[in-house]
Amino acid sequence: MSTYQRFAYVYDQMGSDEFSIKMYRYTQKILNRLRYHPKSVADLACGTGTAALLWAKNNIEVFGLDNSAHMLDMARKKAKKDRLKIDFSQQSLTSFTLPQQVDLATCYFDSLNYLLTLEEVTECFKSAHRALYPNGYFIFDVNTPEAMKVLWGSQVYADETDDMAWIWKNCYYPKIKQAEVRATFFVRKGKMWERFDEIHAERGYTATEMKKALAAANFKIVNMYDCLRFVKPDRQTLRLAVVARKIK
Repeated sequence: MSTYQRFAYVYDQMGSDEFSIKMYRYTQKILNRLRYHPKSVADLACGTGTAALLWAKNNIEVFGLDNSAHMLDMARKKAKKDRLKIDFSQQSLTSFTLPQQVDLATCYFDSLNYLLTLEEVTECFKSAHRALYPNGYFIFDVNTPEAMKVLWGSQVYADETDDMAWIWKNCYYPKIKQAEVRATFFVRKGKMWERFDEIHAERGYTATEMKKALAAANFKIVNMYDCLRFVKPDRQTLRLAVVARKIK
């Protein structure tokens, strides 16, 4: 099964949207430091729309895009429930377009790691550059190869709720800096339990690789942090947070 099909409909129930909330709050702190107040935002790989909804609740014009129709289905339902107007569209990270330019682009929670080559990441950055007004900001996070090794390598994770259970079996391939998770889900359906499986692959990226891809897309790096903190990354950093600005 392709990624984020059935998973999309239990994503929030598992608490997988909580990191997007953390990143939204962290982004607010970054913007306050920059004294930058965007009026429009593009949330790339928006998933079930958690961060997009938070932006929209602050009277900001929001464009949310994702490659998964199933994730977007959930995002649209949430926006409708909250009576929020958000322009959602199904597009690839590597070649997306917006109906207008925006002040800020964001990309959260491993989304860039699903691009398995630096060339694809660079194409994504070029698309983000085109989507931004001059001097607009691009804020994103990305897992490092160290995260792939420590958090994914030969690890098994499992958890349950009253109506769900899941098992994640991970492996890491150091030569290509890629990790793979085989995820098995069990969802209660009345008195029965239904199983489905998905396979997810990610590649870790170094700070040097991010700098190279951003430079190729004409972005200037403003800051690079150990994610969710305001300290410089080091060799043990598991997730980078990057603040880049569009060069005119």
